[in-house]
Amino acid sequence: MESIVRKFAAMPQRSILALSLILLLAGNWIMPLTDRDETRFAEASREMLQRKDYIVPWFNGQWRFDKPILIYWCQSACYRLLGANNFAARLPSALFTTATALLLVRWGRKIANAETAFIAGAMFITGLHVALIGRVATADMAMVFFFTLVVWSGWELTRPENPRRAMWWGIFYVTLALGFLAKGPVAWLPIGGLILGRVLRKDTFYLPWGATITGVILAVALAACWGIPALEQTRGQYWKVGMGEHVIRRSIAVNDSHGISGWVGFVLPLPLYFVTFLISFLPWTIHKPERIEPWLEKQKEKGPLSNCFAQIVRGLLFILYIPIKIWRWWPGRRGDIVGWYLLAQPLVVFITFSLVKTKLPHYTMPAFPCVALWLALQLRSEENSFGWFQRRLVAMVVIILALMLGFTSVFKNYLLTENLWKAVRPQVRPETKVGCFGYVEPSLVWKFRGIITNIVVLGEEKDARNFLTNTPPFILVLPTADVASLSDTNGLQVLVHGLDMVKFKNWDLTAIMR
Repeated sequence: MESIVRKFAAMPQRSILALSLILLLAGNWIMPLTDRDETRFAEASREMLQRKDYIVPWFNGQWRFDKPILIYWCQSACYRLLGANNFAARLPSALFTTATALLLVRWGRKIANAETAFIAGAMFITGLHVALIGRVATADMAMVFFFTLVVWSGWELTRPENPRRAMWWGIFYVTLALGFLAKGPVAWLPIGGLILGRVLRKDTFYLPWGATITGVILAVALAACWGIPALEQTRGQYWKVGMGEHVIRRSIAVNDSHGISGWVGFVLPLPLYFVTFLISFLPWTIHKPERIEPWLEKQKEKGPLSNCFAQIVRGLLFILYIPIKIWRWWPGRRGDIVGWYLLAQPLVVFITFSLVKTKLPHYTMPAFPCVALWLALQLRSEENSFGWFQRRLVAMVVIILALMLGFTSVFKNYLLTENLWKAVRPQVRPETKVGCFGYVEPSLVWKFRGIITNIVVLGEEKDARNFLTNTPPFILVLPTADVASLSDTNGLQVLVHGLDMVKFKNWDLTAIMR
């Protein structure tokens, strides 16, 4: 098996391209869009085509200010080629994830060799969180791609001896603009890593102020080519909501219950991302401790208490593989400039989002490409490292394909929105009015708006009575327990049962159709 994997490693670019597309596209046509953000992005991109408004996204007939415009453009382009469906909605994320892995291959090959480049790319795409989020129809992977390109071009830009600094200067600042259009100011965090390098290692980081200020002006001007028309069209609301609520407010306050309020809630979760990373980057964060077996045997001989303590130590060493790697690397950091830079950039990400009050595990994903390349570089000096790598790689490939092609084929039959859609689909026509009350997930909008020309009315259970005054054809959806509160329930009734993925609980819904 190792010889086969080594053959793939000898041609890293083609191998990572094929591996990434296979893993990230597998099953995308099977699993429905269930995540709230997925369906909102997907539907807004479809409405962009319907309205022919390529400046401001709309969702279910209302402006949508969550994230800048780039991901909507990408999804809309895929819809033109493949139609508005689950696969097309997820395709941009899969392509951006693949492109990020290829950046690691190119960079890794330049600073090391083909095998290291292959390991870095493979680690990135098979890490647990990327394997899941890398296919999701949101803006995250577009931002991660541009973030990674900013990090790499920033490295090349600051090399005093680089004869192609002008080219890298252009790539760096154009990418900053595109990164902002992907997911806002988070794409500019690598500037913090460059400033750290300039301050702490000024002899090895060349960053002239004149060229930097000029570049920032260029990046802002490029982003403004979309931003100014968007602000004019929305009378400033895009900035007020998009930046004010979705960026600034999330930084200083807990949003949608993703965090803990108050000073205690600020202090306690500070180490959260350093812990979640150990899970998000599995299986590359775990490694059997080296040369510890003799010590374990001695502790076992001393008695049950010593043996228990030894097993705890063994478990900690097992899951703290990367922190231990960093600790061993630390004394020689002065002689490893690129290694220092690859850790400085993730540090900026982790510190920034540790200080932000709203917490979500995927916020630190921009750090993962740098960590993957850094770890791949460290493995060059470790005995039997390729065997350790290839066993985990093969295991993750099998697990990912089994989940995406096998598990999702069965699991989708238990999803509430999917079961509702199967039941009512024969009755849906373009002129049908649809009202959903009590169960108002965006996945309903994505399903119904694929056929109907009206918006989907979303509201509380008490609003269902008024919806019944509409002239047919219409479909009213509400929790079965609330049907008894309606005075008029004439019409075809369909009862469905399934799992609400957002709240992770089972519901019974009734659809009344006239």
